Amino acid sequence: MSKTRALAAAVLLASLAACATQAPPAVDASRIPASLQAGPGQQLDEVLTARGQSVYECRRDGAVQLWFPEGELATLVDTARRSVGTVTPGGYFVAYDDSHVATRRDAVSQMTAGTLVWARLAAKNPPGRSATARMTQGRFARTSVIARIDTTGGLPPDALCEREGGALFVPFSATYLFYSAAAQPSPRSGHPDGALTKSSHDSQLK
Repeated sequence: MSKTRALAAAVLLASLAACATQAPPAVDASRIPASLQAGPGQQLDEVLTARGQSVYECRRDGAVQLWFPEGELATLVDTARRSVGTVTPGGYFVAYDDSHVATRRDAVSQMTAGTLVWARLAAKNPPGRSATARMTQGRFARTSVIARIDTTGGLPPDALCEREGGALFVPFSATYLFYSAAAQPSPRSGHPDGALTKSSHDSQLK
């Protein structure tokens, strides 16, 4: 390999490493309702935006037929404007590296009239809960909580529908905040900073 190609490869690897370790953009938590925040012990891993369609199905509800939400179908994009995965109906988030997380909605807040609610989504199988339920590697492997904020669109123009079983796709956009459990320092006996004091050392020798 020529020196020029070797240098180019080194620069490329360095840039990829920088992207991989880049901290997520700062998020003003004060504007997120307390019920939607990730909670203690959670760290923000990634901020992704989504543009796609909110999916609805026409179902009978007593004497009328209404549009019932099935979920969102959209592409997830990172801060460098790269497509990195998808969100699909049923609360599934799938990364292009094949890691995924299935979520359930456990809190919502209607922030702006005429748009999708902001929501807090909890992983159905949090990392560590089951050895076989989740992959251990990949973008979404450690995701435990997702907050959906800054929504636009996504609601049907009319709650009533005419053809039972029909589908409706409504454009929407949103920002998704991905959280995982913050790493905890391993407990060590002895001094609080992990170093053994002389007395604790002597007691362990007895």
